Amino acid sequence: MVEEGADAANTDPPVFNYGGRGRPRVARLDRERITRAALALIQSDGLQRLTMRSLAERLGVSPGALYHHADSRSTVLAWVQEEISGHLNVAGFGAMSLRDALAQWAWSYLRFLRARPRLVDLIVAVPVSQTADTSRMYQRIVSAFRAAGWYDRSIIPSLSALETFIFGAALDSAGPENIYEPEPNAGAPALGDTQAAFAALVQETGEHEHDLVFQLGLDAMLTGLQMRWGGGR
Repeated sequence: MVEEGADAANTDPPVFNYGGRGRPRVARLDRERITRAALALIQSDGLQRLTMRSLAERLGVSPGALYHHADSRSTVLAWVQEEISGHLNVAGFGAMSLRDALAQWAWSYLRFLRARPRLVDLIVAVPVSQTADTSRMYQRIVSAFRAAGWYDRSIIPSLSALETFIFGAALDSAGPENIYEPEPNAGAPALGDTQAAFAALVQETGEHEHDLVFQLGLDAMLTGLQMRWGGGR
């Protein structure tokens, strides 16, 4: 699994020296090492810059050596998607209320993507049909919806709406606070007053602005979706 923080970007291949005999050689290629390198490359350069050639260069191997372990770029992207899914907290599904489990999952999703916002592009590009572990994650989530009495036709739209909100929040987290503070000469007193009131609320709660907004939005979505869809087949 990928470690949080600086270790996630450290993909330089370790070199092993065998007592001075023969040539030093890099660590053996495997799925984990390829996935770590691909994840770091996407985060540093963006999804479009990830090619099998650029990934091989980052790993310090030939493209042929990389293809021996991963038959296509799509395979590598699916591995990264599986890595992402492994960091999301689904422990609450089946163990607590659906609302609490969704909130726990959503916050874990947000925290992971805040540190790696460029992975949003990958998540929306990789079909679930290519990822067994991610399929099992969603299986667990939709089973919890069913157990809570939601109609089948309501589950995927609700889940997709929640993910769309999480992705937007992750990207928005990179922006500055006080984003709605108006330009001084714009003649926008109502905007200035409401921004000042919001700043006071943030100070009173002691929360970070982006966290406060995310919790407000998440509560509103979970309440609204329950009112719209929840409540028995």
